[in-house]
Amino acid sequence: MSLRKGIRIYDRHIKNIKDQISINTGVTPVKNTNPEIEYYSNAYLPNMDWRTLTDSEYRKISTADADRKIFNTLGVGVIPDMLKDLFKKLDLNECESLFDVPKKFQENESLIKQINEATNIFLDEKSLESNYKFHRIARSLPDMQSTTFHHIGENAFKYTGLHIDKSIFFTPHTAHKSGNRISINISTESRYLYFINLTLRQIYGEVQKKFTDKITSENIVEQFFNLYPEYPVLRLEIKPYQYYIAPTDNFIHDGTTLGNKGFDVTMVYVGVFDKY
Repeated sequence: MSLRKGIRIYDRHIKNIKDQISINTGVTPVKNTNPEIEYYSNAYLPNMDWRTLTDSEYRKISTADADRKIFNTLGVGVIPDMLKDLFKKLDLNECESLFDVPKKFQENESLIKQINEATNIFLDEKSLESNYKFHRIARSLPDMQSTTFHHIGENAFKYTGLHIDKSIFFTPHTAHKSGNRISINISTESRYLYFINLTLRQIYGEVQKKFTDKITSENIVEQFFNLYPEYPVLRLEIKPYQYYIAPTDNFIHDGTTLGNKGFDVTMVYVGVFDKY
């Protein structure tokens, strides 16, 4: 199945955003060959044959409509300079381990207060009704093909690969009613978002053509990739101090820090962000 129209990228004044997007030839089931990094048995990861988008492909995934619905829009932008300068003062690059990141926040109480105030002003501009809440500061190791994992026991983790979030209970038919989230890259290196540019309802329609059992939010990702492994994955670069706004309950995605040297740190808020 070739690239279809579905979720669109709206950029907030990023010059040459097309250069931050690449495409591949689909996915491959994960083979657990690394004893230090274990994936779920039904996990899939993108093929690594990335290339630049053609003009035709870019037209299918981009939009200039700033008023699109949140369930099928991926917004990308840059945080204000004042907020960017405050994060630079925090200097997370000094951290020698991921455990040092929370300490950095605790040790700079006055600066963190300024960051929180400036962040709330910025977020109010992105949420028409100020409907959002802090979710977490996500920390990831460098040079990881997947950044999403579940803690399954003492010092034990399993990586999910490409997945949908489950912030609330939903079905493939109601996922579009979920909110969305904003993720701000406060690291010194780019990070990347893998995603399939189809909504869960679109994916349901494709899986239903070939899968006769019940389709749920629990099995829809595995069945889609099992049936359509050649559907292309898109990779969006999120540069330092850029953000993305995405309906992560309603599309398949993952993060990656492949090629990075330092720790990846993002600030994540969830709610309804309808002003990209």
